[in-house]
Amino acid sequence: MKKFIGVDLGGTNLRVGIVNLDAGTVLAMKSVLTLAREGHDAVMQRMADLILDVIISNKVNKTEIGGIGIGVPGVLDLEKGATLFLPNLPDNWLNVPLRETISEKTGLPVVLLNDARAVTYGEWKFGAGHGVDTIACFIIGTGVGGGLIVNGRLHLGIGGTAGELGHQTIDYNGPQCGCGNHGCLEAYASGPAISAMGVKAVLQGLTTNI
Repeated sequence: MKKFIGVDLGGTNLRVGIVNLDAGTVLAMKSVLTLAREGHDAVMQRMADLILDVIISNKVNKTEIGGIGIGVPGVLDLEKGATLFLPNLPDNWLNVPLRETISEKTGLPVVLLNDARAVTYGEWKFGAGHGVDTIACFIIGTGVGGGLIVNGRLHLGIGGTAGELGHQTIDYNGPQCGCGNHGCLEAYASGPAISAMGVKAVLQGLTTNI
């Protein structure tokens, strides 16, 4: 059985799981708050500590782990293993050596992939897209992301951004997005954006239809 560590670096939560890569099953998982405002160094330390905690608490020998895959909410330099721009995290994680840092702290090999592209591949391999050649997958959470499988292969495109949906401008006069542009889809359809619109409506005296 091939065991790997899967990490979800979210804007709100940090999740780490041990997965069976053959069956696509999660053997163990633990989640903590990201606490992103403490800065990327603190978050990376928390991530490494959580990875080691999951391994130790589940009595797994580190030699059984083939490596770590980290899903990252933003633009990456896949060759260098660095984050280039994470719009939903404070300071945007500009040129942070995430792969090298986590590998040094855990003693395991690390691979990075945009989180939406990672979800897309997972759904194609084990989930809703299993058995088809081409899928489009879109994710709504702290941000809005997407990915593409084309002819049985994960399509990354230039810079690994193929399938990205959240930062397409739908209204040039719209609200400012976390990426700095105005009117991105994410500024309207992400979880925080929907919550903000609800709060605004309540403050304006609007009520539900119920």
